[in-house]
Amino acid sequence: MTSRTLSIESVQVPRFLYGTAWKEDETQSLTEMALRHGFRGIDTANQRRHYHEAAVGQAIATSVESGLVSRNDLFLQSKFTFRRGQDDRLPYDPEAPIPAQVEQSFASSLDHLGTQVIDSYLLHGPTQSVGLGSADWEAWRALEAIHDSGRARLLGVSNITIEQLERLCQRARVKPRFVQNRCYAVRGWDRRVREFCAANGLVYQGFSLLTANRAALAHPEIARIARRHSRTISQVVFRFALDVGIVPLTGTTDAAHMQADLEVFDFRLEPEQVERIEGLGSG
Repeated sequence: MTSRTLSIESVQVPRFLYGTAWKEDETQSLTEMALRHGFRGIDTANQRRHYHEAAVGQAIATSVESGLVSRNDLFLQSKFTFRRGQDDRLPYDPEAPIPAQVEQSFASSLDHLGTQVIDSYLLHGPTQSVGLGSADWEAWRALEAIHDSGRARLLGVSNITIEQLERLCQRARVKPRFVQNRCYAVRGWDRRVREFCAANGLVYQGFSLLTANRAALAHPEIARIARRHSRTISQVVFRFALDVGIVPLTGTTDAAHMQADLEVFDFRLEPEQVERIEGLGSG
């Protein structure tokens, strides 16, 4: 009923991504499982504190070798993470200038993922909660250089406020094509950032749609909508995300849930149901 991909600058972007954060020793097996169940977009980061990017690469290599997928079937997304978001397992020299750190981290990601090109490369959040500092601009200019070289097809940013996003888009030479934020119902499902993305040709990626919204998921309205469609509450939330233009991420570790997640392409919510879910945060 709904296309499973978007085309951005000739890059095919799956409308549902598998997120690999917080999987640790299970990263490889869970990523392989996600690929077997039909996920073709994989999100990771060169941040050993929360991700095991090398294990993602092992999963991809195994899946390619078995004939399950080819590299061209996949949309691979990784991130550069500043020092404050890392533990002691750094993918770069912390004493090096920021542009060198970005280049070192990116080269490490290419090696981890066994690829020559990363489809989407994100700045994993600014260095400060308000505004953009000099380090943020140095990092973004380094991302732009990587994009210019053809090694990253698209750029993006995560964990960013509307004010920071506006400033970035005003001054960036290569504009971000993705914004990836934790998406809270109580904040209108990040409405201001989503509206900016929609108005400026950016694609909004939402994570923690389930875990950040337990109160909203327990609302009787979502249960009624789920019953109406004979779907689970999780499926209704992910379908809502698709209907309002969000590319959702799921990090499920359950095979049945992986299958159920991708079944959200088999139905659509009615416009008034979308409106009611949109209003849960304020209601």
